[in-house]
Amino acid sequence: MFACYLLKPIGKRLSRNIYDLLLNVGDYDHQIIQQSPTKSEIEHSGLKIGTKKATENSKIINFHQNKLALSNLLSIPVAAYRNYLNSMKFTEAVLEEALQVEQELIADEQQEENRINILSQWLQNTFDTQWQLLSQTPSLAIATRSKVNSQSNPEEIAALIKQISSPDEHYKRQAAKRLGEIATGNATAIEALVNLIRNTQDDETLWIAVESLWKINPGNPAAGVRRVKLVDLGMQLAGEAVALAVALVPKANGKIGVLLQVYSTDAQTQDIESSKPLLHLSPGLKLILLSETGDILREVTARNADVYIQLKFSGETGEKFSVRVALEEANITEDFEI
Repeated sequence: MFACYLLKPIGKRLSRNIYDLLLNVGDYDHQIIQQSPTKSEIEHSGLKIGTKKATENSKIINFHQNKLALSNLLSIPVAAYRNYLNSMKFTEAVLEEALQVEQELIADEQQEENRINILSQWLQNTFDTQWQLLSQTPSLAIATRSKVNSQSNPEEIAALIKQISSPDEHYKRQAAKRLGEIATGNATAIEALVNLIRNTQDDETLWIAVESLWKINPGNPAAGVRRVKLVDLGMQLAGEAVALAVALVPKANGKIGVLLQVYSTDAQTQDIESSKPLLHLSPGLKLILLSETGDILREVTARNADVYIQLKFSGETGEKFSVRVALEEANITEDFEI
């Protein structure tokens, strides 16, 4: 654009002849054309620049220099506008990348939430498909292979129910354990164990009562829930896999009792009368309880004759923890939220 063109009021624009002439002046100056505009061409265009050749050349040169000076001045806002466009493209690219990262973070958070086992949902009978129903948990009787008399005796059952009311926790545990061995389907014994679970403040008594209730009345809601998941440590124990069992039960103080067990799946199918040799855990196998930040809270290590290892603890709703099963360099970790 030319200064003289820009300064003209609206309605008073350059003629086509003058416009073409000014373009030719620029083309000649840039050596695009070999011949400069002649005097006759200049006069024909309507420009009055004088009659002398020197005057013509001087005015043409001056005009062209003014035009170049103006173009340099205009290049500043033009360059700024181009930078603005480039910055807009860059901003859009950054925004697009940020949106993509945000979507990935949301997906990761959703995946992380899906990976955490929400135990409160277990109490509502909602489970991940990998956690299967535990038909029978290995008990101390299996571990020691001691034989017990499992025949029902009404008089003994009545005496044991009375013993459960004893203030001595030791006697309560003995009674609760024995009821689990002989009182299958006995409504009075079931009620006594349910009351003990709901009222005891002692964790050891609680879990003995829960285990007995599992035996004599499977599926009773007072015994909480329990699920098992196979643990893949890249190894097999004499052809049998290792399993992680998790049980939980609401406690009298409003907290949730949690029982963790690791055992050979072979132990789940055996009974105390079986002549099949019990499959022990590999010595050194560890069951580790971790805090939400990854700190070790408690751990237990399998010894030579252990059929299973376990940990018991209590937590509040919303509390997070992790469980790790490890053998030498191999390990798996499961994350939980109560």
